[in-house]
Formats: sequence, structure tokens, C-alpha cells
Amino acid sequence: MSGIIDHAVLTALAATGFYLFFLGAWDSVPLAAGLAFLCVGLLRGLLRARPPRRRPSMAAVRGELLRLSGLSDTEAQEQLSALVRTRWPEEDFDLAPVLKHPEATLSSGDLLNAWKGNRTSTRLAVCATCPAEPRALAYARELREPAVAVVDSRALARILRRTLPPDAPPPLPSPRQRLHALAARVAGSRVTPRNALLAGALLMLYLRGGNPLCLFGALAMLAHIGIAIAQRRVGKRLFEV
Repeated sequence: MSGIIDHAVLTALAATGFYLFFLGAWDSVPLAAGLAFLCVGLLRGLLRARPPRRRPSMAAVRGELLRLSGLSDTEAQEQLSALVRTRWPEEDFDLAPVLKHPEATLSSGDLLNAWKGNRTSTRLAVCATCPAEPRALAYARELREPAVAVVDSRALARILRRTLPPDAPPPLPSPRQRLHALAARVAGSRVTPRNALLAGALLMLYLRGGNPLCLFGALAMLAHIGIAIAQRRVGKRLFEV
């Protein structure tokens, strides 16, 4: 429902803006209304013809790279070969997987071992689930029989961004979840003795002048201090058990 209301408000604002622009340009109400209606229709048509393109998040891509790094050699050979050939479908090559953690690096030694294990190939794509070191990339250009091309995690990430399904939009948080998130942010902020002094000063100002804003500010700061202290106590209990 909120999306419909937002769409209606934006449409009304756009129509009003176009109407005022054309009215100031030609000083004709019928002409301004007609042109504003036409411009709003064209704008809506363009927006519908080119919907925003959603892609998987980088967190999803990193998760997929981590999953691939934990596969067996046979499974990784099949899945990485199918994935890489979606990018280069017309080229003929063999693929050698190098399964390492995405935060590791592909070294020249890793590249040499993959090349030695596939000397019967004509062309070899060394596919790594981690980024390649610059020296390894330079060394790959020197290897012959077979010639070697490196497909590291950066190239795989670009392929995965086009092949993985887009992330589902996150669900709207409930009022209770929003309240919990607000309490977590308040508890996570730093509390110093200055906060207690300021709360006491506001409370004294309220007692002397009766300004309700001072009372509200003092109570808010005291609640902030109380939530932070409660959170710290909960954290300590974990280590005391």
C-alpha cells in the first residue's frame, strides 16, 4: 500500500512540475495540461521499459566462492568448467581447478603444479577460487605446451554476478524488530561520565525552571545509560559462567 501511495505522490509531483513549467512557457492552461499529461505518460513508459536490473550481492558471490573452494576436486572440476564456459563458450581448453580459501592467493608455485599435472593439454585454464598474485599472472604468460590462462576469483566473481540469481529483497522489519535495533544502537554507543553529568544538569534545570524539554532530555539520557549498563552486565555473565 505504501508503494502505491509513493508512486501516486511522485506522479502528482511530476505532473505539477511539468504543468507549471509549460504554463510559464506558453501561458496557456489547456496546452500546459496536455503537455504535462503527455510528458508524464512518456516518463512512465520509459521507466516501465527499463526496470532496474537487480544483481546478486557481493556477499552472495563471496559465499559461492567459499562453497566452491570446499568441494572435492571432481565436483569443482565439473562446476567450475560449466561456469567458465558460460563466459567463453566457443573456446576449446581444459580446466584445472585450484581450490583455496577466497582470502588466500594463487602463487607461482600453485600455477606450476597445475601446469605440470596437465602437460597433455593443448590449452589450460587454471581456475582458482582466490585472487592470483601479480607474479603468477606474469608467469602464466611465459608457460608453453600447454599455454596457460588464469581465471582467478576476481574473474569468477564477474561471471557469478551474471549467472547467480539476484538476491531477494529484504523483508520489511516489524515494529518490534525496529525497536530492538534502536535499543541495540543505543546500547552500542559509548557512555561516559559526562553523559551522567549532563543528565543530572538537565534534571536540575527542570527542577529549577520546570521546562519539560529538560525533563525529557534527562530521562532519555538516563535510559541510554541504563540500557548500556544492562548490556555490559549481560556481556560479562557469558565469561563468568
